[in-house]
Amino acid sequence: MDYIWQWNQIWDYRQVFVRGMQVTVILTCWALLIGMVLGLGLGLMRSSRLLVLRLPAAIYIDIFRATPILVQLVWIYYALPILSGVQMGNIASASVGIGLHAAAYIAEIFRAGIASIDRGQSDAAKSLGMGYGQAMRRIILPQAIRRMVPPFINEFATLMKLTTLGSVLAVNELLHEAENLINNTYRPLETYTAVAVLFGLMIYPFIWLSQRLEQRWKVRG
Repeated sequence: MDYIWQWNQIWDYRQVFVRGMQVTVILTCWALLIGMVLGLGLGLMRSSRLLVLRLPAAIYIDIFRATPILVQLVWIYYALPILSGVQMGNIASASVGIGLHAAAYIAEIFRAGIASIDRGQSDAAKSLGMGYGQAMRRIILPQAIRRMVPPFINEFATLMKLTTLGSVLAVNELLHEAENLINNTYRPLETYTAVAVLFGLMIYPFIWLSQRLEQRWKVRG
């Protein structure tokens, strides 16, 4: 193979990668915020004994887990404005789309965390006169959160990878900036390699932290 690597061009355009990484982080944080807020509500509804709460949450979760996120993003960006008359920008559409998709998975993390707490503790809270919300806030969720932290960190890493789909909506995240750079430099091998390395550097610390926390808390029992 006679290919000559030209890493100097990657360095010369380093600001392009920095700019793309900044948008990637912003997009990830917004999507995570939307996913956490909505996911908490869905998780509590999914854990409720009332069918009127469980059923809508189950339908939402099944729909968003059963359909491709790329289809969801395109639908939100192109189809939703036709129905609602409200046109969101590409970054807003990507944030909302990824956040709504993440909410379905985060809801299941909340549901599993809540279900892992012995039912007797809920019954004990009721015997003390606590309502459902009070028991969740004071007894169930504080214990469940510790078990949820590693999956939440993994979900954050997953969201960061999903931001690459924002390029379909022309969001200037890392991959889209790289593709624009390739059109100018005609160096796809170096550019895509740099993108892979940068994503690895951003995501691996979260994966490592999740594994360490999981092992540490497993030992503590």
